[in-house]
Amino acid sequence: MKFSKKKEDEFFVMFKDFSTTLVEMADSFKSIIHDYNNVERTIAGLKLSESECDVKSHKVIEQLNKSFITPFDREDIFAIIDQLDDLADFIEDSASKLIMYDIHEIKPDAIEMADIIYDAVDKINTLFNTITDKKKLKESKEAIIEVNRLENLGDAVYRRALTKLFRESQDPMDVIKWKDIYEELEETLDACEHLADTVEGVIMKYA
Repeated sequence: MKFSKKKEDEFFVMFKDFSTTLVEMADSFKSIIHDYNNVERTIAGLKLSESECDVKSHKVIEQLNKSFITPFDREDIFAIIDQLDDLADFIEDSASKLIMYDIHEIKPDAIEMADIIYDAVDKINTLFNTITDKKKLKESKEAIIEVNRLENLGDAVYRRALTKLFRESQDPMDVIKWKDIYEELEETLDACEHLADTVEGVIMKYA
């Protein structure tokens, strides 16, 4: 990628730091889903991480505003940090809804979607750790393809989950709660795909 070298490290270090935090958040969420104990404490930790992501986002924007030369177009940098922040919000919101709806038992489809979310976020992290290295361009592209595959897989689980919910649940409130939770999980995967697609567009622009 033919990025401008001036300030390149500064912005990409910020992106890598942000994506590392996202992996930690996705891992915490996955642990909540798999071992549904001490949920409030873990979710409190996720809220702190999401707040830290807000700070990281503001720092990138502040740096962007005072930088004369940027590694690539300002609008692309803003789009990436905005979508990174959105992804942090979706992960935290997905966890918080478990408390908000007073969920006592996790459905198997939610467990599967949490696993897919973790895998997608992990590939996002791979993407930001390979994007500036021409020797790792193939790895970057493979990460983008994998995020898209995982989003498609998540869509299939989401549709299956809703079908089972509407067919099997006898409690209208259960349907309302879980429909919203499944939608939040699906939107989290959408956010992963949107971010990967945005980065892919940057790669193509500067290849």
